[in-house]
Amino acid sequence: MIRQGAGLWVWAFSLLLALSAWAQEGPASPPPDLPPEVFAIARELRCPVCQGESAAESNSGVAVEMRRLIAEMLREGKTREEIKAFFVDRYGEWILYEPPRRGITLWVWVLPVLGLALLGLGLFAYFRPKKPLPPELLEEAERRLKEPPA
Repeated sequence: MIRQGAGLWVWAFSLLLALSAWAQEGPASPPPDLPPEVFAIARELRCPVCQGESAAESNSGVAVEMRRLIAEMLREGKTREEIKAFFVDRYGEWILYEPPRRGITLWVWVLPVLGLALLGLGLFAYFRPKKPLPPELLEEAERRLKEPPA
């Protein structure tokens, strides 16, 4: 009974963690001086000087310059992939918020799924119903308990 209660708490805690991951603030609306396409592309690029912010969210000078360059390239008729390739050539693949699914970055995509699968297997193995002991073993254990100590 206590194990089932603990299992419910573990599942409730896991659900709470999953829901909190989705409760992120949405991106701010773009200012009127730049088209929304600029911010859509800038959201896929990291700010090189800020930690954890995209080029669309950051107010650093580098991010502002990146947005200006994106707007200029869009006016020149470059595609989204060409613009992202320009920044990858300049800063490396680190600049992409969504790294390509090949080479060493493939592990970024595989390890969370593998970790969740292992966690699920561990939780299943811990909380699965246990098999009852065979009656012969139970009778032997009861007989030994009833015997006086030698």
